[in-house]
Amino acid sequence: MERQRHPHNQLKSAMREYLGTLGGGHASIAEIKRSVEPTLGVVPDSSYRSALQDERYFERVARGVFRLRE
Repeated sequence: MERQRHPHNQLKSAMREYLGTLGGGHASIAEIKRSVEPTLGVVPDSSYRSALQDERYFERVARGVFRLRE
């Protein structure tokens, strides 16, 4: 089965939108994944980890826990 590819930055945008609803709070990768799956469908775990490495937007607060960078 061929994996569906999403438009560039769609995952990152969806994660930023979700984290923005938390008012500066943080979320685990699992929570982020649950929040965007209804919109994007199944996305490989490696894609989440890769997108969350973008320090322009995301800040790691603990192992596997992120928030939006201020």
